[in-house]
Amino acid sequence: MDPQARLDYGYNAVAELTPMAKSLIETAYGKQPDRSYFGGCSNGGRHTMVAATRYADLYDGFLVGNPGFNLPKAAVSQVYGIQQYSSLVNVDADNVLTSLQSSFTQEEFALVSSKVAQQCDALDGASDGMVQDTYGCQDAFDLARDVPTCSADRDGTCLTAAQKSVMTNIMSGPRNSNTDAAIYSDFPYDAGMGTSDYYGWEFFMAMMRDPGALAFIFSTAPTPYDSSELGSYEYVMSLDMDTDVERIYNINDTYTESGMEFMTPPNPTDLTILRDRGAKMMVVHGTSDAVFSPNDTVNWYKGLQDVNENQADEFARLYLVPGMNHCGNGLATDRFDMLDSLVEWVEQGQAPESIKAAVRSENTELPANWSKTRTRPLCPFPKVATYSGTGDMEEATNFTCVTPK
Repeated sequence: MDPQARLDYGYNAVAELTPMAKSLIETAYGKQPDRSYFGGCSNGGRHTMVAATRYADLYDGFLVGNPGFNLPKAAVSQVYGIQQYSSLVNVDADNVLTSLQSSFTQEEFALVSSKVAQQCDALDGASDGMVQDTYGCQDAFDLARDVPTCSADRDGTCLTAAQKSVMTNIMSGPRNSNTDAAIYSDFPYDAGMGTSDYYGWEFFMAMMRDPGALAFIFSTAPTPYDSSELGSYEYVMSLDMDTDVERIYNINDTYTESGMEFMTPPNPTDLTILRDRGAKMMVVHGTSDAVFSPNDTVNWYKGLQDVNENQADEFARLYLVPGMNHCGNGLATDRFDMLDSLVEWVEQGQAPESIKAAVRSENTELPANWSKTRTRPLCPFPKVATYSGTGDMEEATNFTCVTPK
């Protein structure tokens, strides 16, 4: 609730600490660093995008992971999701989270994932349990048609009509009912929605993190509430999508910058300083991220291309990770080294055409028929990894990056 602490959290810490760090390096080694890099995932990805717009002159390379660069809006979206789930159940005041989780089981999310895979798995030429063509899949999959509707009790093999309505609303993103304006992005249906990470962000994280962040940090004026589980729930249910969302845009005499001002890049598609000084940016986002929509990041990148006459890939590239959840996990090849590729791009001029990614053998949620050494190329958007038609489907070398038709 300290106005300066808000600004430090949002962006000012980078401005204050970077010169201090460089001065310390110079004191210790007798010279400034030759190159400086900034990286992070989730809120760290947001920090990195903010640094790339506000402080591009201080860094040479930016590694952005699953960025919540519209974090106040995403927090509203999480709260909206809880409101939707609560419409399916009678919430027990003594056990709010368990009540909410009874609205959708993880098994039911896994059912949706399996139906997405059935419709979309082969779009990339390989029936391997992975959906590489995320956006072709949105045309191929239809929740109403492809997931059975329960004719009797829920048993994990179907969704009720009410559940389908709720999932459609959540995946479409919150909107203002008066203007029909989107408050946050929509989300893609994907093959990694049935995992524990996805489920955790839909319920536990949405209740434990977002209400407090939204009420205390992103809103002007702060709107404190009882911090108990029930207090969080009462706050969530009281938030009106038509009238209360304006709090993240508000300012007053004490809080002179709104949540949307201090938390987000001032103009996320203006990377002129970064571009003109020869710095580079690599962005990675899992397509089964339950909290920060990959569609939001894709739309940002499309906008970046538009303002750079489709030449943005000369200094910034986006890599989607099929099936990956928030900063890792999921049914995905989620082990990869982008930092070395970024350094080679910055220091040697070698643009990364693709990144080799592998499964993590310790991931217990991977299907039993996946090789523990499976690899895939991560392709620069809009290209997708496509099977060449010959060779071992467990090897990245038998896939090429192709632009979908």
